[in-house]
Amino acid sequence: MGMQEVVGQVVADLAREYFADSPVGASPLPVIRPPAEPGALAALERRSGQSFEAGYRAFLSLTDGLEGFSLFLLGCRDWESGGRGEVGEAFRETTLDSDPEDVGVGVAPGAPLFPVAVNEDGSQGVFLIDPAGAEERFWLTGEGDSFFFREFADVLGFLADAGSCEPRESLLP
Repeated sequence: MGMQEVVGQVVADLAREYFADSPVGASPLPVIRPPAEPGALAALERRSGQSFEAGYRAFLSLTDGLEGFSLFLLGCRDWESGGRGEVGEAFRETTLDSDPEDVGVGVAPGAPLFPVAVNEDGSQGVFLIDPAGAEERFWLTGEGDSFFFREFADVLGFLADAGSCEPRESLLP
């Protein structure tokens, strides 16, 4: 299934959940944004310090971020001054201070650990990672969780339905 189909299915499910609530709107409102401009996408990739996983690049080419989950999926515009990217960066610093080596991430300050999603209070998020030798590129962590995903489509599926996949809990062998 291509990223366009994955995003379409996820947004349809979010909208269905939003309108099924009583009272209507108790769930977060799903918001699809216009696609990221190619120049903004290239600048964000440079900022991340690593190459984007193909699915994440495709996602940002469809919608520059997405709201409607408990986590905000960050886009290029979120990294403008005052945007949600600041919450993501603060979460990154907190995560680095907590010494993530116990799950095999093994990153140092300034290492490529880039926030792609964060909750409102900055206590949980998803990072794009580039660990040597591991196939997983995304790490969901915070609030007692630690899950690794190969592709961004897996992250979307998990956020929409936690039973949709069985992510790894550690990168350690």
